[in-house]
Amino acid sequence: MKKLLGILVLCLLWCNISIAEKYPNSWKLDIHCKQGSSEWYESAFVVNVENNEFSLGPFNRWGRKNEVFKGKIKNDKINITEKATFKNGWRGAIKYAGEFINDSEAALKGGTSWDSPWKCKGRFFKVDRPPHSTPLKYLSEATEEIIKFTSYNPGIPLTIINGSYVNSPVEVSGKLILPKEGNNLPVVVTVHSSGGPSEFTSPVQSWRNDFKNQLLKNNIGIFEIDNFTSRGTKETATNQGKVSINAGELDALVAYKILDKHPRVNAKKLGVTGLSRGGSASNMVVEKKFSDAILGEENYYLASLPMASDCYNVGFENPTPTPAKILFLLGGADDYTLAKFCVKYAEKMKKAGGNVEVIVKEGWHHNFYSDAPPVKCKGCIHMNKCEINFPEGWILDDKGFITENLQEPFAKFFKMDLEKWREKFIKAGDKPGAANKLYRKLYTKIYKKCGSRGATVGGDHGKETVDIAVPFFVNALK
Repeated sequence: MKKLLGILVLCLLWCNISIAEKYPNSWKLDIHCKQGSSEWYESAFVVNVENNEFSLGPFNRWGRKNEVFKGKIKNDKINITEKATFKNGWRGAIKYAGEFINDSEAALKGGTSWDSPWKCKGRFFKVDRPPHSTPLKYLSEATEEIIKFTSYNPGIPLTIINGSYVNSPVEVSGKLILPKEGNNLPVVVTVHSSGGPSEFTSPVQSWRNDFKNQLLKNNIGIFEIDNFTSRGTKETATNQGKVSINAGELDALVAYKILDKHPRVNAKKLGVTGLSRGGSASNMVVEKKFSDAILGEENYYLASLPMASDCYNVGFENPTPTPAKILFLLGGADDYTLAKFCVKYAEKMKKAGGNVEVIVKEGWHHNFYSDAPPVKCKGCIHMNKCEINFPEGWILDDKGFITENLQEPFAKFFKMDLEKWREKFIKAGDKPGAANKLYRKLYTKIYKKCGSRGATVGGDHGKETVDIAVPFFVNALK
């Protein structure tokens, strides 16, 4: 243990004089808890140890507010207490304790103050990533600006391509983060997942600040779009019908025009990225049928990094990619949005002239960049059961509706007349909000037949994600 303390002292001295891409004084806390038939990861955070003590928080989550971790290391022992106040005012604590098994890892057990002890197990171990409590140089120096702009509720792709989306305006917002100095700056637009805009500040996504800090270091800004708040929801993971699956790319395309007017931004050097819903939006943003309809042929995103994208529910029979540089980052073990559909779709994009590459990381699950290890999300909705009857997914024709080749299977399996639904969506495009309501109705009918819940999420691959994403955008947006 003396060796461990010596390392901590040296790290403290080093960290006080330099902020770099190496973080030798960073530690991570992973706790897996069980209570009856329920199990969950109570925490997965990066911390910073100083003088054998550390604290993290406060956080507001899971119905609790002002949640704080406080820990102390003494000899080979470690003790951690998590205090929380619930919405009803009741206070409690979760306590963890354990011993170091080597200089870089301690085994932990714990439980709650309101239940029997030792229902949680985990570890406290060293990692090479930015501690939450450490200011990151370029991010702390950056300027921030909230920009509100008019976007639209598209319903389905058909309404984007035929232009009727303009009949359903909605005000959305985004946070523009730019380097302290400079003009003519590239920017990466980020579209959040079904978890909603809270992921931009989530305590279990420590990778995000590192990603933003490194982009800013390379004079690249970030524009984080909130697709949900103004549409009346915080998340869609438990019900994807709340917000059109195509709202993300429409917001991102409209944001292109907003950023084009910004005095410090070069809209000819914009990138886009996101995971899951955000990944699908990043993919569809560089589809000419959408891009040309909103921006015209001469304007387009220069780079796109779709992560864990859903290519089963989103994809054209004849894709027409823009000249963008595109990289799909997929998890080989993803049982939420299956990688094989994007691998196949990327090949179609390549044959159509797209500049497309694919990275499939074996063993990676959905939401792979979360600090939490893989865990079951019992409420997460997907349509993977549809694959039995629709092995190619919901393929779209050039006008943005389900291809005629699926009319007979839809009639047989769903008892639906696709041509009538097409006519309904065309008429709905003329009335504010009607296409979005019809989208929810269509989604409900499909979900009842082949929707399902349950997927594995997490994986603690944030550092690897940053190591792929930052060089991609730096090279593509030069």
